[in-house]
Amino acid sequence: MSNFTVAGVSTQHGITKVRFANDIVSRTKLLAKGGHSPLELVELPKAMTKAEACQHLLDIGGVFTQWAGLLIETMAKKEGTVVAKPAKVVPVKAKATVTKQPKISKPKVEEDLEVTEIKELADAPF
Repeated sequence: MSNFTVAGVSTQHGITKVRFANDIVSRTKLLAKGGHSPLELVELPKAMTKAEACQHLLDIGGVFTQWAGLLIETMAKKEGTVVAKPAKVVPVKAKATVTKQPKISKPKVEEDLEVTEIKELADAPF
């Protein structure tokens, strides 16, 4: 694991990130030239890993309290306790199923006896 002597946060284009370096002067110049603002870097008391540096920034408090969530997230990633990005869950669309309705047959209508007799008479030869 690499150790760093400088740590802090910077914002560029609305995206805030935790920054690590070994030379505060050159890192400040480079980030300022790139349009990073606000830019908050501090010298660490000793060379630290990224996770240790994040914990130190949390312990300092002050201007770093507003980025506590970002520092905690970065620290967890660097310690390997959190997956960088959770898998995206895509809902599966169910296919519409059409159930076939059974055909309903028309009920047989019993003809009236008078109608039957009239039909027989109509069909009878004269």
